[in-house]
Amino acid sequence: ILLDLIDSADVVIENHRPGIAEQMGFGYQAVRMRNPRLIYCSITGFGEDGPYSQRPGYDTVGQALSGLLSLLTNLKQPEPMGISLSDHITGIYACCAILSGLMARTATGEGQLVTTSLLQATMHLIGENAAHYFHSKEPPVRQTRVRQAQVFAFQAGDDLPFIIHLSSPAKFWQGLVKAVGRPQWLEDSRFATRTARQRNYEELLSELQTIFRTAPRDRWLYELGRLDVPSAPLNTIGDAFDDPQVNHLGIRMSYDHPVRGTVPGVAPGFALSQTPLAVTLAPPILGEHTLKILQDLDFSPEQLEAFQAAGVFGAQESDN
Repeated sequence: ILLDLIDSADVVIENHRPGIAEQMGFGYQAVRMRNPRLIYCSITGFGEDGPYSQRPGYDTVGQALSGLLSLLTNLKQPEPMGISLSDHITGIYACCAILSGLMARTATGEGQLVTTSLLQATMHLIGENAAHYFHSKEPPVRQTRVRQAQVFAFQAGDDLPFIIHLSSPAKFWQGLVKAVGRPQWLEDSRFATRTARQRNYEELLSELQTIFRTAPRDRWLYELGRLDVPSAPLNTIGDAFDDPQVNHLGIRMSYDHPVRGTVPGVAPGFALSQTPLAVTLAPPILGEHTLKILQDLDFSPEQLEAFQAAGVFGAQESDN
């Protein structure tokens, strides 16, 4: 059944450890003989070969081995992240690789093998941090970018958190100074230049935190916004979906599911002007399309009954 599906497929994606697909009879070299136009995407933990290729690969392992996690946690008190970054990053890189393969096929008429891994995709994502390391010979840590980019996180007087990202334009620093009522900082040797603020980051952070504790968050965000200082509330996921800009963009959407009714979800993270995106089908329940797919492959009713009796596929799930 799988090989029959592959015969008419444009893309195959597999994420077993190297060699497993070959053992199961659908490795790239085997299937390309059946379908030379196939784009075959292999996703692994650590690459197709090498000393780690047979290790089990999971998201946090990819984060840790690549160095990404060292940029997100305190190395003296390490904690894992609450989001599967490497998994999602690798999926995006796999999509880019597949689209590249499909574009190449329009010119050559031939398919190809495209590969990525948790390790490769995550390390490419942190290329800017790698460039810092190559230049300075010092491995960057979480505070490296925070200090360089002048990123700050605070709690206001009502204990609600928010962030400020000054970056490099002088106008943002000038706006911050005005918002907190400290015009003397413009001439203060500790803070007058970006280099000085980077050098004295902890001292500036401490002074600002003391000031921001004197009023509620909404007051500070209003003042910062009025003066065009890049800032935002540090939202929970729930807060984010109550945000007016999120609602304006229609990021929360819903679709009709045959079992669960109206189901909320998140809209795609991009838009197309000439071919607008729309959710027209709900995610299928388990086995919903099995018979239709097999019938399209010209299996007879008797063959389908035999497959089901042998446990090749089960009955359609009513709720999954």
